[in-house]
Amino acid sequence: MKYFFATLSLLMLVACAPNQKPELTSVMQPDSIIPESQMILMLADAHTIEAAMMIARNKGISSSGEEGYYYSGLFRKYGVSRERYQQNLSHYRSNPQLFIQMYEKVNKELATREMNFVKSLPN
Repeated sequence: MKYFFATLSLLMLVACAPNQKPELTSVMQPDSIIPESQMILMLADAHTIEAAMMIARNKGISSSGEEGYYYSGLFRKYGVSRERYQQNLSHYRSNPQLFIQMYEKVNKELATREMNFVKSLPN
């Protein structure tokens, strides 16, 4: 089950990432790098958004146009622009070992959220 969530998360990230021009360099200004701990929370939130939209689509509910609304809320929550988020995603992807370690933490965060959600349900 652990590997299922890891694989699903990575597939969703790759499938949902917009087409980007390859960067000439992955060097970023230190002040523009989103801290790893914040990026992990952002990625967990992004996967929650994607899962919610996927559930809606599977129920036959159109979620077109809502993606921008949800993602603008995500960027506003963390105080970053879409461009800065995308640059940081590329930055972290350029180090696969670090990116894998980050996604292990993303998976733990999502599992914790799921467990807290299940606990909050009425019996």
